[in-house]
Amino acid sequence: IFYLLIISLMNNNIRFDLSNYLIHFFRDIDLESGDWVALPEHMGWENIYEDTFLPSFFMLRAALRNGRLWATWSIRGEKRTIYGPRPAICFTEMPIAAFLEAGNSRWERGEAMSQLAFVFPKDSLFQLGSRPVISGLDASVRVSSYDDSNGNRMLRTDVLPVAEQYRYITFNLGGTRNIDWSHEREWRWPCNADMTAYNIQLKEYGVISSWDEIPGLDFYNINGIGVIVKNEAQANLIISDILTIVDNGRASFNTFGFVLITDLLPNTIKLQEPEKISNTIANAIVDLAPYFSLNDEECKKYTERFSLLVSEILEIPPSPISTEWGGCWLWLHDNKSPLARALLRTNWAFVSEDGRYLVRLDGFSKKYKDLQQKEKITAKLADLVKKEFGVQSCYFSVGNSFNPTDVPFYAGKFDPDISFFNCAWNNP
Repeated sequence: IFYLLIISLMNNNIRFDLSNYLIHFFRDIDLESGDWVALPEHMGWENIYEDTFLPSFFMLRAALRNGRLWATWSIRGEKRTIYGPRPAICFTEMPIAAFLEAGNSRWERGEAMSQLAFVFPKDSLFQLGSRPVISGLDASVRVSSYDDSNGNRMLRTDVLPVAEQYRYITFNLGGTRNIDWSHEREWRWPCNADMTAYNIQLKEYGVISSWDEIPGLDFYNINGIGVIVKNEAQANLIISDILTIVDNGRASFNTFGFVLITDLLPNTIKLQEPEKISNTIANAIVDLAPYFSLNDEECKKYTERFSLLVSEILEIPPSPISTEWGGCWLWLHDNKSPLARALLRTNWAFVSEDGRYLVRLDGFSKKYKDLQQKEKITAKLADLVKKEFGVQSCYFSVGNSFNPTDVPFYAGKFDPDISFFNCAWNNP
């Protein structure tokens, strides 16, 4: 069962300046800017983009669906801002209320920050190697760097050991120019993976083949992760993704704790009264537990109603057998619906490897041998399901196979904006 994780400021004596979490936010990506990132050719699980602009919400969903955050060099103005031979993932230790205020302000100024983010328990990331950054050094305010033969931006080892260089951030107060990023309260996780294959692939082809070939942090084994989104439309898509990830066994019930909708919060300035923070944020949090708490009686009710629809379709006489054969299922488009949750629990439905919620129709397969007829009668079942339960669905079939992940596959009519797809041009 999911546990609703309310922001636990109680452990910090309700101090606004402390947090038990580390936040990783997402920004819009413009592939034509100097702040580039090596995107993979294949983004995984129906993450689709066709342009050079990728919105932050698209990137958040893509990361969620792949279960990995990329380690990068955080390039700004075509120059690395992370020193040393290891790329890193950046987090902020700002309390959630302060992060929301900063994110909103910087977003309005056109800076590379948004309020869309993952929230991780700080102790979990510390155990995995995350550490606070080092702002400035005793050696000098102006620490010189050089590029080594591998293109790494390096500091002299007498100034800072190689193993710690990923943590370094320039810091200078006074003089002709102030440089102070300490307000970001940044932490970083260094990637210790071998970068050789990644660098070769990037140099030879200019692109990485798939998401999991970009070194980074796999996070499905972390418990209590939260997701921050702007509105309810975004929250519904995130919940659908989370349910799929858990239902097909890629993550556990405890991996994700909450979804926080910022549009349901008051002006974030009001959140700076410590005693009101917990209750205010709790009111904007979506509880995930109900999606896993349908009781046996409710499951039985939905299953029996669905079985009657199947029996009604089975009254249709079969057509003459042809040479076309294959598997056919009912594809439920809304995995949050009580019908989908009930059929999943009663083993009528299952989640395919690519994230489709498919309903087994064994009776159809026994009576109807022709694939095209199975598609037609499953389309009729979809119409009945829409009328009876208000749930959109269509047929999903595979030619010459009964494996739902084989090709060629076919599908009936569906809305291209269903949660199964994460399209860069659909930015709710």
